[in-house]
Amino acid sequence: MDNLIINRKVKILREQIQEQKQQLLELIEKWYYLRYVVQPRIQFEYEKIFGDLENELEEKASICDSMERKIELFFVKINRGMKINRKIWNFVEKSVEEQKLQSTKSNSKSSKFSPLNFERTENGDNLNKELTKMYKALVKQLHPDLSGETEIFRKFWVPIQDAYKERNYSKIRIFYKILNENFDNFDFEEDTIVKLEEELKELRLMVAIEKRVLERMVTQEPFVYEKNLKNPYWIDEHRKKLKEKISFLDKQIDFNRRLLEKIEENLED
Repeated sequence: MDNLIINRKVKILREQIQEQKQQLLELIEKWYYLRYVVQPRIQFEYEKIFGDLENELEEKASICDSMERKIELFFVKINRGMKINRKIWNFVEKSVEEQKLQSTKSNSKSSKFSPLNFERTENGDNLNKELTKMYKALVKQLHPDLSGETEIFRKFWVPIQDAYKERNYSKIRIFYKILNENFDNFDFEEDTIVKLEEELKELRLMVAIEKRVLERMVTQEPFVYEKNLKNPYWIDEHRKKLKEKISFLDKQIDFNRRLLEKIEENLED
């Protein structure tokens, strides 16, 4: 392939790559707007209307879970032929309470509409290392001490910090692709075309994935509530559903309490 054809092909591929990067940028800006502007607004409105019921539901669900866990542990021991005495009773009580405390700590910073519901990379050591490597490269490129407060810094610094804080591998990777990849130093050779084609293919895949992320995101809580929060009929119906859930938990808690009382009444000496 002569140089003229290679140059033309490289030029076309670079333009296509830039188009895909621009699409990625638009998609991530939309995601960021939904995540950090729209979601908190909907969440605030939802909690203003239903916060008391949601808190009661969460509290009673936690009580019910703890009671059921205690019952489960007692029956495991009974099925193994063990006799339940005060020592075992206290051990189970303490064990379940410690589990509950640990769970409360891990969930203390989460909300009903946590971003973890939408997207978070549960990554192993290799992906964590790659995430950190990309993040450091971005920081090195954007840090104001090195390049000043440029327009790129003002646009991307906070979103990158947020994505890294949430260990969001896919978003860090997008920022890395948009900001840290370039082919200016490539020689115009045939293997360059292959590399550019591979890059274009990867970017197109990333665009497709991000489109699906956004499509899925707006069909989940809290975004599905946005229009309904202005609808009095829906508000009444949703309040009824929450109260029904609370009523069900009340009955379950009462049943569990009576069962635990029965177990305690029959403790061995």
